[in-house]
Amino acid sequence: MCGIVGIVSSDECEQSEPLRRMLEAIEHRGPDGAGYVIGDTCRRGDSLRSLDIKGPKSRVALGHVRLRITGGPTGVQPFQTRDGRISLLHNGEIYNHRELIRSLDSSRPDDSGSDSEVVLRMIENVYGGNLAEAVERVLPRLDGVYALVISDTNQTIVARDRMGVRPLYYCAGPDRVGFASEKKPLFALEGNGAAIRRLAPGEMMILQDGSHEIRQFWKPDDIALTPVIHDRDTAIASYDRAIREAVRKRVDQHDHVGIIFSGGIDSVLIAYLVHQLGMPFTCYAAGREDASDIKKAQACAAEFGWDLMVRTLTTGEIAELIPEVMHVIEDHSLLQVEVAIPIFASVRMAQINGERVILTGQGADELFGGYSWYAAMVEREGYEVFVRHSFEDTLLLYRECLEREDKISMAHSVELRVPFLDPEVIAVAFRMSPELKIRRGGDRMGKLIHREYCRHIGIPREIAFRIKEAAQHGANIHDAIDELALTEGFTPERLDAIGYDPDMTVGELLGSCSRYGYRYGQEGMWRATPHVQCYLDAIADQLGMLPPPAHEYVSRAAKARQTMQS
Repeated sequence: MCGIVGIVSSDECEQSEPLRRMLEAIEHRGPDGAGYVIGDTCRRGDSLRSLDIKGPKSRVALGHVRLRITGGPTGVQPFQTRDGRISLLHNGEIYNHRELIRSLDSSRPDDSGSDSEVVLRMIENVYGGNLAEAVERVLPRLDGVYALVISDTNQTIVARDRMGVRPLYYCAGPDRVGFASEKKPLFALEGNGAAIRRLAPGEMMILQDGSHEIRQFWKPDDIALTPVIHDRDTAIASYDRAIREAVRKRVDQHDHVGIIFSGGIDSVLIAYLVHQLGMPFTCYAAGREDASDIKKAQACAAEFGWDLMVRTLTTGEIAELIPEVMHVIEDHSLLQVEVAIPIFASVRMAQINGERVILTGQGADELFGGYSWYAAMVEREGYEVFVRHSFEDTLLLYRECLEREDKISMAHSVELRVPFLDPEVIAVAFRMSPELKIRRGGDRMGKLIHREYCRHIGIPREIAFRIKEAAQHGANIHDAIDELALTEGFTPERLDAIGYDPDMTVGELLGSCSRYGYRYGQEGMWRATPHVQCYLDAIADQLGMLPPPAHEYVSRAAKARQTMQS
């Protein structure tokens, strides 16, 4: 895990100062080393502060900060070929890098053991002068999660893994394109009003001669949606092979890992499989004092004899966390903030406890139909609609939660890994008949085959078939933020009186509950109420997070609210 920044300009220009600003904005992602390439100047150091960033006028400037998970002390990036012609930056993990290295000459004395260097050497082996062509040949062979930047004297290629587990943003102007692992460096480059876009999963962007072209190197069509597994036992056996391997390769070669733990079946399954591998681990849970997730986590940990660390949050502590969480996740919408807070507190505990790798159960609800609206969808519209929506929701996880949680973990120098989003687990899940996931006739739980698999491997029924509770409600954060808004004078009556519209300040609806799930249940439960969102908007405005139109709207609303209060 690391942080990447870069600038590609249409003409040669001074790049040192803007690159430095970008790297400083992302320094938190890489405490173990830093490096840069500007023109033919390449420098590396044990920290960003150890580098004096200077280089000639150039079209291309690339920077990297490193969190060391694999590879030794010589693995500080950028990596370059021996002739210095090709440079590579990598954020992520290539799980099959040992297998890939065996296909290469392993006798080179400059091998670092880093999975990043393996990617560079694979590209070098097939490079014939066209960098984009070489990268397109190598990417399909990578089993992992990654954001990559590869550059030669002619082209710069930026690529993101198939599920988008690792984030990558860019901002394209008339004279240059900037890209980074987070938005903060792009704001440092172009200002708060910069139009920032995501590079989508399975895409590569080719930068050349002042222009940029986006290509897909992987398409979702590669995942078959025609069910071929209709038998329960066959489904369980297929799932068993896929999920065990997904967990194994994410903990392999580590001495200890952490697990984000709510006591729900998804995190319990991950912990159960890690335990069966013999890997030492600690579970982490957080929420308000009376949170049901904490009670469930404690009961499960006691049941299995697992180590568990818990942080109980007071309402005052939640208020103190909100601005910090907003800054880290680069978002101020209610759903994103309230879900992020218990994860943020859990990851902070993991950091203090010395974890470098932490696992999460994200993705199981989308793959196996765990949300309440999926069952309602089956009743109203049939299985075909459910399959389509669950597939789309899985493909959108990169922006719904993965980017948020990557930023949280990297703010604490911890790498987050997501076993349920292993490509083989996804493929197996969508080969299963949807009837194995959700029953007709008022299914209240969903994820039937997932739960039956858990029973099959020995997890008690009362845990495997526990009804799901949304994270923000299970941790009791949702009610806490509502209480804080009311305490600060953000009441429904005042916001209704001034006609406050949260859609004016929130850039996009994230989470399937916000996008469409509310249509299948209680709308008020899943849509941000104006007075709570206005409270968060006001905090975001104080942090300077809002673009000019939203800032002006919030300022007018604040004046109107103050007039009413007086």
